[in-house]
Amino acid sequence: MPLARPRDGVRPIEAGDRRPRSTVVRAVAHEALGVLLALVLAVLALRHVLATARVALLWYDGDSVLLPLVARSIALGQPFEWAMSPALFFFPELPVYLATAAVTSTPQQALALNGVLVLLAVYALVRAAANELMPSAGRSARVAVSVIAVVLLTMLVLTESSATATSLELASLLLTTTYYYGAVLAMLGTAVLVLRTVRTGRSSIPVLVTLGLVAALSTASNPLYVPWSAAPVVVTLAVLAAARRLPWRPAAWVAATLTVGAVVGYLLRIPLRPFVSLDPSTYVHPERAGATAAFFASLTDDRAASAAGDAGLLLMLVGVLLSAGGTVWAWRARTSRTVLVATALPLVTIVAVSVGVVVAGSETPRYLEPVVAMPLLAVVAVCELTRTAVRRTRLHRPVRGLRTALAVAAAAVLVVGVAVTPGTLGAVAAARYGPVTCLDRWVDAQRSDGRDPVGVGQFWTIRPLAAYAEQDVRLLQVRDSFDTYPWLVDLGAYRDARPDYVVIGSGDVWTTPVEDSLGRPATITHCTGYDVYDYAGTRGADVLRQRVVGSAEQILRDRGF
Repeated sequence: MPLARPRDGVRPIEAGDRRPRSTVVRAVAHEALGVLLALVLAVLALRHVLATARVALLWYDGDSVLLPLVARSIALGQPFEWAMSPALFFFPELPVYLATAAVTSTPQQALALNGVLVLLAVYALVRAAANELMPSAGRSARVAVSVIAVVLLTMLVLTESSATATSLELASLLLTTTYYYGAVLAMLGTAVLVLRTVRTGRSSIPVLVTLGLVAALSTASNPLYVPWSAAPVVVTLAVLAAARRLPWRPAAWVAATLTVGAVVGYLLRIPLRPFVSLDPSTYVHPERAGATAAFFASLTDDRAASAAGDAGLLLMLVGVLLSAGGTVWAWRARTSRTVLVATALPLVTIVAVSVGVVVAGSETPRYLEPVVAMPLLAVVAVCELTRTAVRRTRLHRPVRGLRTALAVAAAAVLVVGVAVTPGTLGAVAAARYGPVTCLDRWVDAQRSDGRDPVGVGQFWTIRPLAAYAEQDVRLLQVRDSFDTYPWLVDLGAYRDARPDYVVIGSGDVWTTPVEDSLGRPATITHCTGYDVYDYAGTRGADVLRQRVVGSAEQILRDRGF
């Protein structure tokens, strides 16, 4: 029977059209489900942080409010004359935060959105690694393995609840904006580009250019990229090439590109030197290696003092064992060189970072963040090793039970996500920094009397106040001697300033009592967690202007601003 003639402009549906279209729909559905699960896991991690003391580290810590302060300074039109740490946070932290701040109404909302985006970026990079490690696997398998890796990271976050950054609670630091998430993402991105080169066996120009740009921009912004990523990659490729497990040419091209990129990054830091407060070399103290080892042993004991801490240490150990065990398995099984690199690179990174921190004498736990981030690649690699090993045995058959279990687990995660998301969004939307209300009222009262007050205070007390206060509240950061403290602060705000009041926190340490340095204040206003000493019209205001502004002008000249 002949087919009916189609109407004008309507193409008949061929039998072969349906398969590609259904394949595309299925692929989009799988990827969308993976992203949705990653988003739910990110919200769960954020919800946990908001419900524990860790929220102080996310929103109100002196370091964590840096980018809200930068955004505030830009909005006020102040000169961009920032004194940063060795990490400048110019790439990618500052652009990402400014973008989140543009679509939110409070710093808390911007910081929360930023944290969720970081965890989504981790998933995206792990998903890209899965494409390189599991080219013969189905899309659903690659998505599932990537989600499993992010589940491990989320479980780690759920074991962390303290308010301090000086602990072995490392995974939740990825939710913050100033504890080096940019270097972590650059590290994972570099690993993906290396895996692409290893899988294809050739050094394509686009991959090498991208790798060089990542290395240059990351090093310029944060020199930690070199010991965290560039150096471990070069060592891993050199060892595997020497053992004839990798071809020399692509390994050499990758190593050369990373080296050149890192050198260019260091050269870029020369014109950026006015923004750097300390040279990275000042953090290296080999003579303290023994004390540093004891310090981290003590942190481990502290972490093991609770069931959640034990679970966190166990999960970290699982990541390390997957890296080490996966490397041995991949080496002996003579599996694909991509899988071998994906297990060996995390192992080399973990060893290099752990030993390096101790040898450098640095009692800074956050420098160990690669220990919780790089094993995510090993998770994917070991899953691929397991899949290919099973395929070569009689056990290989469509595993409906496993698929059912994964589907049930995914559904459970989605249900939990639906349950906690409204409360999480509500908590973020309603978040306010209560202590700042008192200062806002006091400044408004002074302005109504025709004054333009400018305050000073110590780092840990005034930074959250400065970040969350109303736009007309001006606070300058000083040492206990009332000299300017040039650390994570805009020195441009000190130009022509006339400070006339002091914010004294309950936890501040003043070598010389404030009244001994400045005299008796005109008034004292008691607020929650701090007092406001008003020196307007007294000799103390003249002393403040002389010390604060005078020291700031000298620092500005020394830096070349």
